Amino acid sequence: MANISLIKKLRQLQPEVYKGKTITELTDELNALQPQLTEKTDVVPSATQQSKLEQERLLNSINAYMLWMELQNRQPKAEACEPARAAGDQNKLWCAIEQSSSVIVITNNWGIIEYVNPKFTQLTGYSPEEVIGKNPRILKPDSVSSGDFRKMWETISLGKEWRGEFCNKKKDGELYWEFASISPVKDANGAITHYVAVKEDITERKRADEERNNHLRELEDFMSFSTITNEATQDESLFKQLSTALHTHFMPDMVVIVMIDRERNMLYVPLSEPLMPVQDIIKNEAVLDPSLCTVLTGGQMHTLNDIAKESPCQCLQHKIEKGGYVSIPLIAGGKTFGMVILFKENMASWEGEKIRRLMSNYIGLTALALHRLELLDIAKHTNVTDEVTAVYSNRFFNELLGKQLSLAKRRNESLCLLIVDVDHFKEILDNYGVNVGDLVLQQVAGVLSDFLREYGVIARYGNDEFAIIMPDMSKNRALVLADDLRRIIESTDFEDGETDLSVTLTVSIGIATFPEPAADQESLIKCANKALYKAKEDGRNRIAAI
Repeated sequence: MANISLIKKLRQLQPEVYKGKTITELTDELNALQPQLTEKTDVVPSATQQSKLEQERLLNSINAYMLWMELQNRQPKAEACEPARAAGDQNKLWCAIEQSSSVIVITNNWGIIEYVNPKFTQLTGYSPEEVIGKNPRILKPDSVSSGDFRKMWETISLGKEWRGEFCNKKKDGELYWEFASISPVKDANGAITHYVAVKEDITERKRADEERNNHLRELEDFMSFSTITNEATQDESLFKQLSTALHTHFMPDMVVIVMIDRERNMLYVPLSEPLMPVQDIIKNEAVLDPSLCTVLTGGQMHTLNDIAKESPCQCLQHKIEKGGYVSIPLIAGGKTFGMVILFKENMASWEGEKIRRLMSNYIGLTALALHRLELLDIAKHTNVTDEVTAVYSNRFFNELLGKQLSLAKRRNESLCLLIVDVDHFKEILDNYGVNVGDLVLQQVAGVLSDFLREYGVIARYGNDEFAIIMPDMSKNRALVLADDLRRIIESTDFEDGETDLSVTLTVSIGIATFPEPAADQESLIKCANKALYKAKEDGRNRIAAI
């Protein structure tokens, strides 16, 4: 069979030069130029994917050429009969290979490059003279393992076609991806003489695939973060989850979360990673006056790209020598209640609207979750506490009493329940009105809380009644504390600061004990009410126990 390297020679010859020459003559001439090969390689080059139709056409053309050459060797008279047609077929095949939009590389059966078409040079930057006679491993990056190349070589060495993707390196060091279809070329005896690789540059496609996959991963991570924030029940867990997400996706050098304490109108820092004292992050004057922070007052993201060229917000105490920061407000429900500050030495890695928008999305989702927790806390506080007296509500009292009784049973402890009734409260309402009545109840609740804080839990039980749950309390001890409480209330002046009105009052107290005589929640409440009625019947301003 004629050597396939004559394709390389045909690139340099004019038709009139080889017209009339037999294939045998051309073969002898070109074989004299073939270098002697002494070392077989186990690596062949990566290649790119051609569209299926064009790829098959080119491969068929090459194979047809090789078959034609074999026929010429076996039937030399055919060439003499039709020399013009043979030359025309060679020229068409040559033009197809040279002008192909795919990279075509031909090696001998040792894997040494014998031919590359112009598309190869255009893609890799290597001229034919730089690669012919060399191993295709010159295209392999150092970071790529040879394992896949060995599998490929094993496949084509068995006479099978191999298809796949490889990352290769151009002459200037730039990496690129290509899809390759590599086929063996056999002689009349079935022995492999050459390998033909048809390759397509798929770098842009791989880049687009990677960008799409990154986008999908970002979306999945964001949806997962959304689920976590929706399930969060505490601010602290939200802050931790946010910090983890920010470190994962944006790799800041430092994360700081600053919140506004609205009751005291002060700033506090619930999270800083790495950990740092508040005074080293926020200036003291800004801690005491949040209005000094332009991000909190303006509600807009602030970016400082270069600390050497720009001035930081006047609220910041933390000093950075290089880089900058991004400060994003936490806004939900129409109000700003904090901000997140991300410090980064290499701010260039955060350039672009997409990254800033993704940052804002994570922080915005956290703001919504914090607002949700705030609303839940308000709702819970509304259900749990009494609006007038700020002690526990009657609804929560029943729930709390059940829990305390269960605990007392497990611990084999006693428990006392006190019901306190304000004597003649209706007369206060009739004489002074509802506002004064509410004020009196508030002050009574304050006295109860101050006196019994160490001993029990206080709840508003009725319109003018309070219930006190005393865990691990004996009946005798409860009687002593109840009488002390009665005396304190009797000696207290309950005043209206706006009208200078002063009201004195007394209370009646009923006491019941678990487990004797009351063995469950219902009987305990009944016994306490019964004792209260007895104290009232006995003349009020006294205590009674069942």
